[in-house]
Amino acid sequence: MPETQKSAWGRMRSGGGARKLVLLSLGGGLAAAVGLAAAVAAAGPSERFLATLLVFGFSFWMPFGALLWLLLVDRDTLTGAPKNVEDSVEFRWSERAAAGVFRDLLLALGVGAAVLSILQITTGLAFQWPLSLVLAGVLILAMADFGIRFQLAKRAES
Repeated sequence: MPETQKSAWGRMRSGGGARKLVLLSLGGGLAAAVGLAAAVAAAGPSERFLATLLVFGFSFWMPFGALLWLLLVDRDTLTGAPKNVEDSVEFRWSERAAAGVFRDLLLALGVGAAVLSILQITTGLAFQWPLSLVLAGVLILAMADFGIRFQLAKRAES
């Protein structure tokens, strides 16, 4: 493909132009966000329906639009997009960081389970933490660990 046909926004895989790609991404993202927001709002108190619909709809519009854009764009039409992403230095940093995070999570979850089991057996303490809180903590730990490891890999190779 000639360099003149590439753009910063790319083109659709199905042959549409950049304008159609952006409009479909934003419109589809808005529709998906409103659908999710309506489902969440319907499950909550009826006096907060409109506020919930607006807050959730607005919050999820851009992430859903970006996800739809990722699914629709033809990478070959993007300006500056590498041919083989797997050959990029950032991909190697990401792989190295992800492998380190996996090892850290295995270690942290194993030690945590062992410590909680020993505490429960020896002291009779039974921790009653909400599972959603525990999983959110593990997720935050993994994300922070990945960010730190990625920056360390970047610094080591630079």
